Amino acid sequence: MNTFKKTLVSFILAAMISTAFAVANPSYEAVKAAIDNTLAKVEEANTALNNGVDNEAVIDMVTDARQLQKDIANNVLDVKRNQASNVLKQVRTSLQKNELQLAKESLADALNRYKEIKQLYAANH
Repeated sequence: MNTFKKTLVSFILAAMISTAFAVANPSYEAVKAAIDNTLAKVEEANTALNNGVDNEAVIDMVTDARQLQKDIANNVLDVKRNQASNVLKQVRTSLQKNELQLAKESLADALNRYKEIKQLYAANH
């Protein structure tokens, strides 16, 4: 009987711990807003870069976009979100090295990737 009680207590504690760390899935609206905000910031950075805005200002916009994209919490989109985030890293690195043509190409790629994410999310919901 003593072993049964210990097993039961262990099982109950394990169940309580697993539910304590459960994270609620974000709502459709929250994920959609994160996608829209990220896409808007990438478009802003793209426009700024094409209009000759200072590299540091564009780097700040890219950094903001990378922060915003972290709120795109959806299992289906995680891989694509991470790939797009890596492209934004390339943009920032290119700007820091003053490689404007590569930065423009990478930013256009990132913009297309976030548009694809938006389309995928809309198609799945």
